[in-house]
Amino acid sequence: MSDENIAILRESIEKHNDPERRDQYLDDYSEELTLHGANAESFEELRAFYHAVWEAIPDLEVTIERAITDGDEVAVRYSWAGTHAATGEEVSLDSGLTWYRFEDGEIVERWVASGTGGAIRDIIEP
Repeated sequence: MSDENIAILRESIEKHNDPERRDQYLDDYSEELTLHGANAESFEELRAFYHAVWEAIPDLEVTIERAITDGDEVAVRYSWAGTHAATGEEVSLDSGLTWYRFEDGEIVERWVASGTGGAIRDIIEP
């Protein structure tokens, strides 16, 4: 199951990185998603957060640097970079950390490293 979960997560990130498929990015998430440290309290708030990020950084690309699994959980270290639409400046996050828990092929719980959501908000708000 661990390899299947990593494959689901990698496909989800591919959707995130493709402006034509971004609306499908959260399709692998349960609408009953439990969030920890994401600066969002619900699935809909998470969706709104990503729309704000994509509007601010339309060419945003996430790169999975490393992923490890343990049963139904996947931990990911990632980076991302793009161009801020309002300023034209290159922006990046060198090391983000997120932990996911899957059930039946869906992401049902997600932990974001402390401070990551705030760092992203600081980047997207010029």
